[in-house]
Amino acid sequence: MEIKDRKKLFWPMFIGLAFILTAMLLREGIFYARADGVDMPGLLFYGEKAYIFLIIVGVVFLLRWLVADAPFSFLRKYTIAPLIRTISTLLIYFGAGFYILFKLFGINLTPLLTTSAVLTGIMVLSLQDTIKNLFTGLWINMDRIVAKGDWVKVGDKEGKVMEVTWRTTRLLTRQNDYIYIPNRLLAEGVIDNFSFPSPLHKVLIDIGASFGDPPNKVIDTLVEIAADTKGVLKDPPPEVWILHIGDFDVKYRLRACIEDYRDELDIKTEINKRIWYAFRRKRIEIPFPSRTLYHHKPAGVHYPHDFILNSLKTIDFLAPLADEEMKRVAAEAKVESFCSGEAMVRQGEQGETCYFITSGSADVYVYDEAGRAAFITTLKNGSFFGEMSLLTGEPRKATVVAKEDSTCVVIDSAAFKMIFSEQPVMAEHLSVILARRLSEHAETVSKAASRAEAEMAAQRNILGRIKKFFKI
Repeated sequence: MEIKDRKKLFWPMFIGLAFILTAMLLREGIFYARADGVDMPGLLFYGEKAYIFLIIVGVVFLLRWLVADAPFSFLRKYTIAPLIRTISTLLIYFGAGFYILFKLFGINLTPLLTTSAVLTGIMVLSLQDTIKNLFTGLWINMDRIVAKGDWVKVGDKEGKVMEVTWRTTRLLTRQNDYIYIPNRLLAEGVIDNFSFPSPLHKVLIDIGASFGDPPNKVIDTLVEIAADTKGVLKDPPPEVWILHIGDFDVKYRLRACIEDYRDELDIKTEINKRIWYAFRRKRIEIPFPSRTLYHHKPAGVHYPHDFILNSLKTIDFLAPLADEEMKRVAAEAKVESFCSGEAMVRQGEQGETCYFITSGSADVYVYDEAGRAAFITTLKNGSFFGEMSLLTGEPRKATVVAKEDSTCVVIDSAAFKMIFSEQPVMAEHLSVILARRLSEHAETVSKAASRAEAEMAAQRNILGRIKKFFKI
């Protein structure tokens, strides 16, 4: 409990003691006045009444602090605490009111309440909603229907439970608005509790794909997207079902588990965003209804051939290629887009492509055997990566993650198969450049070998792997 809250906690006690002290001083004054023979009976009479009133008020403050304020301030994390505190306070005030009426005015309501069936009926009828709210509040807490911190939906109202009082349950919505729901409505309606008994929640995303896209390709893509999205649990793993084959598309449903319902909209947004990017890269079409007539180009943005060709000419390890050979590589290349936070390549995966960043940037990470990531560098516009996998087919040495929305020219190894078969010497030229790049980025070089010897050894090694991969 904070220091400010502690000070507030003791104020009722101090106020109660002040009333009692004032009453005692008044009592002493009345006693001395009578001892001195003061002949003011009216004043002394009302002084006695004031003394009784001050004593009762002081006792009420102290009793409320002792029974309600102090104990439940330490138990306020429990949902039922505010309800019991309210009931205790009402009982204290009700008893004090009865005593004041009896002691100061001589009115005794006890026989009236116990003997008058009519009055009792009137009170019950007039307070039936209040009584129903009270008992519903008790039922909510005893049966653990909802509790403070739960995310619930009551009718069309949805939000986080902030407090359950003797009369209302208070929700805080996603729009940061408070909703006060009478407890009786919770007993009469249907309550959806997204946090209890388990906070685990499953999100569903429906998406359509064209008949020309193989179902296994679509399913694998959706599972990969969900598994790679932050906030989606690995266990149980994401699932994809084919709901139906319709008039113009095949309808798929992705189901993924998350830890907290409050994150549902953020996670669904992230998954849908990644679906758009992944479908675009893999040429998976999201079709329009067949009844809509429109002429369209195949899915994806098509970049001019000159754009790809000019981008490839800036890559240093492709410098030995002649214009005709460069055009062959450009004809096999494609342009792919990635959203921020999406993995472009993953460490350990097989790869036969190289990526040239034309816009955006990407972070490079290397994972150790324990799965810990070490940040290496940030690749900016004009950088390229994956050249070793492109020409040797080796697994990726690092994971590259888009730092922002990025676009890359992707070169495929298929373009080099014909080039190397026609000009085997080209493999040697490329291996020299790759060896130099590998040497420049190596962390340590053997002290016993010279730089030239290290480059020559690396060049022979890479040349052998290129020939083995392309069978030349």
